[in-house]
Amino acid sequence: MIREAALVTGVGGPSGIAAVTALKSNGFTVTAVDMRVVPHAADFFFEVPAAVDPAYVPVLQDIMAKQKISWLVPTVSEELVKFAEAAADLRRSGFAVYVGDPDPVRICNDKWDTACALREAGIAVPPSAIGDAGSAPVRALGFPVVSRPRVGRGGRGVVVHDRPGVAPACAEPVWQQFMPGTEYDVLLVAHPDPPHEVLAIEVFEKKILKDGRVGNALEVEPVHAEDVARLARDAAAALRLCGPMDIDVRRDALGRPRVLEINARIGAHTLKAPGIFDALIRLHRKGHLG
Repeated sequence: MIREAALVTGVGGPSGIAAVTALKSNGFTVTAVDMRVVPHAADFFFEVPAAVDPAYVPVLQDIMAKQKISWLVPTVSEELVKFAEAAADLRRSGFAVYVGDPDPVRICNDKWDTACALREAGIAVPPSAIGDAGSAPVRALGFPVVSRPRVGRGGRGVVVHDRPGVAPACAEPVWQQFMPGTEYDVLLVAHPDPPHEVLAIEVFEKKILKDGRVGNALEVEPVHAEDVARLARDAAAALRLCGPMDIDVRRDALGRPRVLEINARIGAHTLKAPGIFDALIRLHRKGHLG
């Protein structure tokens, strides 16, 4: 019998909160961690170093051994590459962790690398460039254009430029042609074993964005958008991703969906898509370590 004890990272963030709630409602004993003391609904809590600290993974391994954890649920973007690299060792120690292989997770961690890899695979993405605002590749995108950090999460540092002279909010941005259409959040789970069958998928329309045209979704609702779901599936398959994913898609001026970014982890709106955790829990209860 698999011990139903899980550890959730980043419990102060929306994805961490969603994970704790979903796991508790399914009978799991939940240990939560964060780099600072935060309100939480977990059974146990530990303060840990920041994800960039070299001690981060060893500290979590000690906590998991102490708490007799069987399932590690990472929810913080900055830690995903570390856990992808450590996943084989974690699984050999008996800890389940549903995360993609290091190379695709590393690609998803960098929005420029993501755009390039997807474009090369024939997956629709916004026209994109890197460089100074006045460089030829960036100027060729026209206006409006969006600048966003190459590495970052949520809507932090995303700026819409309607004209020249508006500075980006980060030092080395990715520039992308602004997609004026509807934005979607696609949550999915792909099986850890090739060919990484999609076990669950849900498409949400972002009804209200924090900063008006961009930013985190303040309100979402489930919708049937087969072309958006198909694009998300194709993007995950192109990068050979597995485990949970949170994929942002937006329609261009002609209504065609394009992938904005891929987060190789559960999403903030997972509680609105119970099938996502149902799929992960089935894997865990079958003894699949990821």
